[in-house]
Amino acid sequence: MKFKTIYIWYGLPVFLIILWVGLVFYPISSSIKAKEIELSKVRQESKAADISLKTMIESRDKEAHWKKSIDEFKAYAPELDRFSDVMKEFKRLAQGRGVAIEHMTHVFDSVDIEQPSTIITPLFEMEIKGRFLEMGRFLEEIVNQPIYRGITKAQISYNEKEYPVLAGKYIVAFKAMKGRASEGK
Repeated sequence: MKFKTIYIWYGLPVFLIILWVGLVFYPISSSIKAKEIELSKVRQESKAADISLKTMIESRDKEAHWKKSIDEFKAYAPELDRFSDVMKEFKRLAQGRGVAIEHMTHVFDSVDIEQPSTIITPLFEMEIKGRFLEMGRFLEEIVNQPIYRGITKAQISYNEKEYPVLAGKYIVAFKAMKGRASEGK
């Protein structure tokens, strides 16, 4: 009998523990692990969605910035047909800086009318005479214009008879809009 009592007193709790582990603990722990896996997937998807949202917001902001820049440029950029007015303004600006524009010509092969863009970059060759610092100030004024693209070639020379006065030959690229007649092409 003693053997039965020991068996009942020790065997029954072990049996109940095994039963509890089999019926309660394993199902709950497996569902917890499944929920943890699902939660980690949701967190990864959330991170990916946050990154995508951030990228989308940044690209929208960049797009708004570029649209604003293009609209500002269109407000200031002259049409190619009216670029002579801009050149007259540069001549007036040069005189105000103590520089003389001796000669200004358009490099005609620089403009490709067939390109699909409405913004083109015509090149102009300018021959300028003046003192070095005044020429620099004049070129700085040109650089600050919204239609300025870049100086592609520059050459400065001097004549000993006119020494303080230098002669400069510059090829300057500008930005302009195609004329209304060629916009539909």
